Amino acid sequence: MIYLDNAATSFPKAPGLGKAIANHIEHVAGNTGRSSYSGAIKNSLLIFETREKLAELLNANDSSRFIFTKNATEALNSAILGSVKKAEKILISPLEHNSVMRPLTYLQAKRNIEIHSFKLDKNFNIDWLDFEYQLENHKIDKVITTIASNVSGSILPVNKISNICQKYNIDLIIDASQYVGYMPFDTSTVKAKAICFPGHKGLLGPSGTGLLYIADDFIFEPLTFGGTGSKSESIKQPDFLPDKYESGTPNISGICGLSTALDYLLEQGLDKIRNKRKEIYLYLLEQIRNLEEVIIYSNQDLERQIGILSFNIENMTPSEVTYQLDKKDIAVRMGLHCAPLAHKFINTYDIGGNVRISPSSFTSKEEIDITIKTLKEIIYGFKR
Repeated sequence: MIYLDNAATSFPKAPGLGKAIANHIEHVAGNTGRSSYSGAIKNSLLIFETREKLAELLNANDSSRFIFTKNATEALNSAILGSVKKAEKILISPLEHNSVMRPLTYLQAKRNIEIHSFKLDKNFNIDWLDFEYQLENHKIDKVITTIASNVSGSILPVNKISNICQKYNIDLIIDASQYVGYMPFDTSTVKAKAICFPGHKGLLGPSGTGLLYIADDFIFEPLTFGGTGSKSESIKQPDFLPDKYESGTPNISGICGLSTALDYLLEQGLDKIRNKRKEIYLYLLEQIRNLEEVIIYSNQDLERQIGILSFNIENMTPSEVTYQLDKKDIAVRMGLHCAPLAHKFINTYDIGGNVRISPSSFTSKEEIDITIKTLKEIIYGFKR
């Protein structure tokens, strides 16, 4: 298979990940934080060390602020449902995923919140005058935004967004699902209250792993309550981190795999991984731009592009193109990608979305050549 759907989940995973998980499942017994025998202690140490690796990767000084979740969706729901209060005014981008929009839509009905959207131009540049006008005029309480679109791959300038939110003393919650692991992220300079991201995409970890990083002054209601292995004498939820937001048994074997993936990322360096991805994305872009029948929707500026290419072929539906690619064992994504607002922004909503190619640093030029050759065959066959 030629796998080009890394925006959904990464494949292949980090080297050694599968063996690490298998070894953990087969040889390490026990829970974490709940017993004192060797297996349980080993699991508790594993989870602590994984937090420490995350802190190193994101330049955070307190690893206890990394809360394990099962995915970025759970992290976003925790931050949004736990912190957005009645009648608050929320500012979002026009590119939001349903992991942001569905909890906000729920709160719109249940807590009477207002949802506003800042403006982007056709090249995905933020209208900063509009951005600040909305903060002041609508008296915004929180900015909740993606910083890399899962539809177009466009990167929004997270540092400037953070600086403006600090200027107006407004809470910032970031959906970094398509960003962390692909780009360096410095929590010491990006002053967000919460940063939400998965373990299974840019971090090259297994599914069932996600993270919620919270600032030291961000206090919100937990999404779940229950056993933490601490304060067992009390029926009240612990109020210290990370226990306050981590009830129940975590995905220990998954976290073991994530730890292995983090070792790989830290050893390689994100700049090296990013440069490999940019090289293969540029090669893809140069090839596909030569096909006149292809309509490209993604931002083509590599400095503001995470590495996602969304397109359609004239007079063909996205499902037709994807079906033909799948017949050649080429895996891509089609449809609305769980982000209807983004498709309305790029005018692909009414045609059922688009085809999305998302290579990784492991993708070869030979795989891109085969993909382009197949697209040419699809176009020629359709025309004939």
